[in-house]
Amino acid sequence: MDNMPELQRRHTTVMSADVAGYSRMMAQDDVGTLDSLLECLDRICQLVDGFGGRVVDAPGDNLLAEFPNELAALRCALEVQRNLLERNRQRGQLERMLFRIGLHSGQLLAHGSRLYGDVVNLAARLQGAAMPGGILMSESVAERASPTLERRLVDLGRQHFKNIPYAVQTLEVGS
Repeated sequence: MDNMPELQRRHTTVMSADVAGYSRMMAQDDVGTLDSLLECLDRICQLVDGFGGRVVDAPGDNLLAEFPNELAALRCALEVQRNLLERNRQRGQLERMLFRIGLHSGQLLAHGSRLYGDVVNLAARLQGAAMPGGILMSESVAERASPTLERRLVDLGRQHFKNIPYAVQTLEVGS
């Protein structure tokens, strides 16, 4: 009998988070940077869990998380950035970490605990295009935003991302 997990297609929301300037920070102080990174990742993992999500993977300075819905992912991303801003205020310049966060939702493929497809790829592209300390999301996530947050969303229009064959309506959280 084969114990391989079944391939599933499902709707989910993905958050991709990554440290801005991580390579430069590692080159300047690898041990200090790693200490700061591990502290931040621990905080983020706790928040993901608190918002009903799960951490899918955390290679290097990147974290990929899955949420049951768009609102949970967006609320978590907002709390991550708020929490890290507070953390950074209490740290010296070299210990500060600014994460970029990308959010996207849609249909993907799941094989065991692993996730595959455009949802994961596009969340990573959005994360890479986000401002340090910022959140960039697709329209599929923004449509589910609460009315109070909608006033803070800045529509950046349709954008093209590397290896994504279609334009994506993107929005960022403004102050």
